[in-house]
Amino acid sequence: MDKAPAGVRDGAQMQTETEKTSSRVLEMIGLKGQVTKGRATPLPCSGYDAEGAVQQNHHPWSLHGVPFAELEKAYAGLRTAFPESGWKVVSDGPDKSKAKTPTLVADSPDGEFSAEVRLLNREGQSGSTSLINVTVVSRCYEVAP
Repeated sequence: MDKAPAGVRDGAQMQTETEKTSSRVLEMIGLKGQVTKGRATPLPCSGYDAEGAVQQNHHPWSLHGVPFAELEKAYAGLRTAFPESGWKVVSDGPDKSKAKTPTLVADSPDGEFSAEVRLLNREGQSGSTSLINVTVVSRCYEVAP
């Protein structure tokens, strides 16, 4: 997501909107499995004049409990599901880690949110499971007084 001037927004409303956006990404994935629970969390944005007063919401979660082949198919389906829903895919390919994890990044139609989706194949590792890891991030904003 491009850095833009931080508009003034209601923090609670941005938290809710971030979580709703995460739910839409889950719908695009289209799998029934176990989803980690958690709320969107505000974190400070750097590089703004009002340092500390500018924040963005992060909402990380994972989908697991589904065979890897189904996760892989759902992950591949996001390449068309995002654009069909008006999202712009801005990055698609392996990350820079040693594991070369498949990673897809897309920006929402309104430019307010970005989703990073990773496909992790951990089957066979002791105590691990395969999963799709998603982090939805809001654009930086200044919290309304």
